[in-house]
Amino acid sequence: MWKTFIRRLIILIPQLIGVSLLIFILAEFMPGDALSGMFRDDPSMTPEQIQELRVMHGLDGPWTTRYVRWLGDMAQGEFGMSLTHSRPVTELIGERMGNTVLLSTLSVVIIYSFALPLGIIAGKYKGKTPEKIISFYNFVQMAIPTVVFALVLQWVFAISFGILPLRGSVDVNVVARADFWEILISRIQHALLPALAMSLLAGVGIIQFLANEINDQKELDYVTLARAKGVPLKDVYKKHIFRNSLLPIAANFGPIVVALFSGAVIIERMFSFNGMGRLFLTSIEGHDWPVVNFLVIFYGALTIVGFLLSDIALTIFDPRIRIK
Repeated sequence: MWKTFIRRLIILIPQLIGVSLLIFILAEFMPGDALSGMFRDDPSMTPEQIQELRVMHGLDGPWTTRYVRWLGDMAQGEFGMSLTHSRPVTELIGERMGNTVLLSTLSVVIIYSFALPLGIIAGKYKGKTPEKIISFYNFVQMAIPTVVFALVLQWVFAISFGILPLRGSVDVNVVARADFWEILISRIQHALLPALAMSLLAGVGIIQFLANEINDQKELDYVTLARAKGVPLKDVYKKHIFRNSLLPIAANFGPIVVALFSGAVIIERMFSFNGMGRLFLTSIEGHDWPVVNFLVIFYGALTIVGFLLSDIALTIFDPRIRIK
């Protein structure tokens, strides 16, 4: 397993370099930069002063020179300064990462808490009333865009009933009291609504996939043999069918986590949730390329690690499989 982990890390390096190179090339074709946008409406700033600031922040020269300079700084652990926030990139993202991790963790818990039981019920009671109700739920959820579903949740839980906060990531009044548990509860409350918006739709695929796997497993010879030997049906489901049906779900665990991180970009924007996804969008809009480059590298590395987690999860559910 350790050999595979090291091999994946080695492969990760050229992949991330290729992604970062692509980002630099795309940035070269976009008009303007962060400084020209910041001082566009400031009559006191002359073009010469803006050029001096551009030189100070390393935005002068061809993109190839800037790219090589950025690679050298990154190799030394220096990811530069945010142009729009005037702060180190790692410090800025460090403040937002906790919110995104909390949001994604809640989403994963919600997805598997409702998707696995519903998928098992739908597979076990194929053609019966429980399966028909779950199938109808799947069809309805598949027809609703994520943005529309998020707006509905906002209207029901935040505006109509006031159960959950509408926007933000924490109550400023709670932060002022500096009580750890109050702050934690407030963060969870603010993250719960966007987590529901992300997870309730994302779980549809798991439900349908698991139900289909259970139905396929029921038709295999080992199930017929177990029933012929007199094994109770509930034991066949518990010890064989369910376990084998979960193997594809375990294989997709890593990609699902990665998808939640990347999907949080839109959800965080809608709920004004101060996470990495919202920072990613505002950085693109503001041409803040040091932040954009760091986040692209982060999401790229997260994708590779996510697939490695899938392999590890698969070995847990199926001991016959070994990562070499």
